[in-house]
Amino acid sequence: MLDLKFLEIENDSQWDSLVLSLDNYSFLLSSFRYKYNKEINEKSFRFAIYNGDMFQGVMCGSFGKTKLFGKYLEFKHSPMLKDNSEEIWRAVLEKCKNIAQENGCFMFRVSPLYTTNEVLEGLYQKLNMKKSPIQDIDAMISQYVDLSKTEEELRHDMSDSTRNNINKLTKNTDISVKIFKDNSQFDIFADFHNQTMQKKGYTDRSTKSLLRELQLQVDAGSCYMVVGYYQNKPISIWQATVYGKYMHIYQAGSDTLFRDKNIRITYLLYWECVKLAKELGCKTLDLFGGMVPEGYDGKKHPWAGVSAFKRSLGGKRVTYMHSRDYAINKAMYNLYYVYSYLRTVLKGYPVNW
Repeated sequence: MLDLKFLEIENDSQWDSLVLSLDNYSFLLSSFRYKYNKEINEKSFRFAIYNGDMFQGVMCGSFGKTKLFGKYLEFKHSPMLKDNSEEIWRAVLEKCKNIAQENGCFMFRVSPLYTTNEVLEGLYQKLNMKKSPIQDIDAMISQYVDLSKTEEELRHDMSDSTRNNINKLTKNTDISVKIFKDNSQFDIFADFHNQTMQKKGYTDRSTKSLLRELQLQVDAGSCYMVVGYYQNKPISIWQATVYGKYMHIYQAGSDTLFRDKNIRITYLLYWECVKLAKELGCKTLDLFGGMVPEGYDGKKHPWAGVSAFKRSLGGKRVTYMHSRDYAINKAMYNLYYVYSYLRTVLKGYPVNW
């Protein structure tokens, strides 16, 4: 008999131990991410799910707003369950629905980290939950590098040009890399992040807000800054977030004024991240999104260049199930769906992945 409970966990260590007991997860389910969400969102919550005394999984939710359609509820990289029964999934999605209704949302969205799940897919169909009319945000398609492989095996998995670039950079005495586990490089990161946004013409949350998130990671001992130098001057930076068995390459930026095209230092930053992740005992290096869907390689796509670069590093592309939406206000959701679908497609992104 089902005796499902949704318990809010206040203790961060207890929460993280529960998340890390799951087969799959990401730092978006971490306590430091939850703290950040509580600071920037109207309301955020996290539940540990129990059936009687048996731990079943977790769900983390937060609210967002659109100017045209109002409030919505989303669950990034969750819910995640140990028991894959339809009965439990149905109860969990009903809980999501109740929270959304109680808070005046026109829909809720779930994005659990399953590559396949026939039980959940079948329930999506029964509940008429639509595929979200968005591109694959939040690393729902990513490139994973298996760190159980030796360095020699990882080099073999790279493209020839990537391997050659790393070899040349390693021998170049003008090039160096330093790794920091504090906020001492935040000013450099902020400068490079702003330059990169301006050059590539995309919008992001404010740099101040991003640095606040990274500070919470520093406080948790999970943030690493991998900085590349040319003749002792910083020219590029990768930010890595460590959580459990994963190292996620979460943020990056470069000095766009540095024009020496023969210095492709990002390849070396990747390799230094690989070595750092192995040293820390991580099992997987997650390049965290920026990948085009299967079948779009070589085609026009805003992320085509980034995706090709990440594929050249080796590893494998992992595609999680498409995010799904449940309409609370069907009329409002239908208007939102058309608007979001057209907006995404007109920007050059496919919504089917």
